[in-house]
Amino acid sequence: MNRLLAALFLTLLITPALAANGTKLKATYSITRVGQAIGEISETLDIAQGQYRLESTTIPVGVLAIFVKDVIKKSSSGAYDGQGYHPQQYSYQRSTKPQKNLDAHFDWKKHIATFNFDGKTESQALPEQLQDLLSLGYQLRFWPKAQDTLRLPVSNGKKITEYHLQRAGEEMLTVPAGRFQTTRYTRPYSPDHDGITVWVSDKLAAPIKVAIEEKKGVETEQVLTRVTSE
Repeated sequence: MNRLLAALFLTLLITPALAANGTKLKATYSITRVGQAIGEISETLDIAQGQYRLESTTIPVGVLAIFVKDVIKKSSSGAYDGQGYHPQQYSYQRSTKPQKNLDAHFDWKKHIATFNFDGKTESQALPEQLQDLLSLGYQLRFWPKAQDTLRLPVSNGKKITEYHLQRAGEEMLTVPAGRFQTTRYTRPYSPDHDGITVWVSDKLAAPIKVAIEEKKGVETEQVLTRVTSE
């Protein structure tokens, strides 16, 4: 009975229909690099009255925490509807390196993206369907099922880059937070950019797992360990 109630709770908690009416989600991830624990991510998602706010905090753990004290905070906010997330603002902050801080504003009426970083301000035309690095993993659940490939503009807070993504199949994935039927999406590695694979579930707003392939085959993984609601 407890397992049944937990399954029903999780399903009803964060399906798109319920999220449209309002929800608050907390997700925790472990980060490993070449199999070694290096960090923990805490993310919160608030959706209410057609608006969303995502906040992410990354802290070092394990041996890395002895030498690195940097805390990274990211946030994304904007409109939310049946088609997903429409970012209006994105920010990135580092506790020990404020010179790396940046924020971006996306004006959908004027179709202008404004970036503030390195003490300067730059602007760029704002393309339709834009996501930022934080909202991207949440938006993939809304990918049209009939499409095997997708070109999606993504902002890192300094500029906008077009991501060429592929639907890479279905997979039953077991992580510390539970067992999920997932769909895998990939951006293959190239000399110009890291490769990225994201596993998402129709039953959960938060990504289940993210893997980043860097140069020389080094891989960093972000895996869901806990998920709760308020």
